[in-house]
Amino acid sequence: MRAALPRESPDRRLLLRHDIFWLLLFAALLTVVAAAQSGRVQTPPKPKPVKPPPPPLRLPAPSPVSSAPGAEPKTVNPDGEGGDTIRIASDLVTVVATIPTNSAIELPRLEQGDFEIYEDGVKQEIANFLRDSDQPINLVMLMDTSLSVAQKLDFEKKAMLRFLERILRPQDRAALFSVSTDVVVLQDFTSQISLLSQAAKQMHPSGATSLYDAIFLAADHLRPLNGRRVIVIVSDGSDTTSQKGLLAALDQAQQADAMIYALYTGNFGISQNLRDLAGERALETLTAETGGELLRPQATPGSQSAAVDDLSLNQLDRSFAGLAQQLRTQYILGFFSSNEKRDGSFRKLTVKSNHQGITPRTRRGYYAPRN
Repeated sequence: MRAALPRESPDRRLLLRHDIFWLLLFAALLTVVAAAQSGRVQTPPKPKPVKPPPPPLRLPAPSPVSSAPGAEPKTVNPDGEGGDTIRIASDLVTVVATIPTNSAIELPRLEQGDFEIYEDGVKQEIANFLRDSDQPINLVMLMDTSLSVAQKLDFEKKAMLRFLERILRPQDRAALFSVSTDVVVLQDFTSQISLLSQAAKQMHPSGATSLYDAIFLAADHLRPLNGRRVIVIVSDGSDTTSQKGLLAALDQAQQADAMIYALYTGNFGISQNLRDLAGERALETLTAETGGELLRPQATPGSQSAAVDDLSLNQLDRSFAGLAQQLRTQYILGFFSSNEKRDGSFRKLTVKSNHQGITPRTRRGYYAPRN
């Protein structure tokens, strides 16, 4: 038989609850005071805002009134500073002459009288003469970031930044575009390598390739700037998603008076099937017609090993070093055409030097102004 437990009176239970309540309240107060004294009571930190990626560039809508093909645009100095400019009149035709550096002879310092300019076979009078040191470089880097170059992108970025460090002076500016399905300005014109390096970190392989759209947009980006205008392409030349075609991109570069240089990063192998011959030929056309050059570093498919990637990086470095040397051996010539027709026609250009063994490389022609 179980013994019955004694019952607690209602007054005793009420008193016990009252004591427990005050003990809990006192303990809670002690916790708050201690936390406040130790500085642990803080406002929760606000999350850092995530910087959105740069928006892609869009091709300009066709204008109802097109500008005159070949007419020189009004000059704009992005820093608002004064300075000499080679565009002294709307009809002045400028020609950048590059002196090849692979010649066996030592390059002399050329003067205005050492050059002759011919337009459609007719000799022209040189009205303006400047050396490379007299004119700033405005350069757009077009980096192919499509999936086709995913294994090469890391060492290509390193080589590109080394080139910019080598070439940029305080008066020069470079912009960095990534080229995949969309064309994105990762960094607008600047002379600060640190900004370009930070922008390069945003490059990641994705999508297809809109190379011709990128050239079209880069030329438009360069058009209002004073000085030499240069587009440097690092790509295998393949284009799969552009709205513009090869000829439209070339035409835009010619009207902006931009030279195009390209580093071909397609595969080099025993079989021609391993190479994108169409892309390679397109780069040949773009560079030759604008006075630039197609460089073919012996790059590998990439990411085979650290040693192979280092070899590819060295090959790219050599090509970039050669390009930097070319940009430092240029002369800027200007003339007013003896053909006064403002018909918008394409006119062939030839530049000669009276120094034996020196053949200047220039763009092959320009579009005349149109009324």
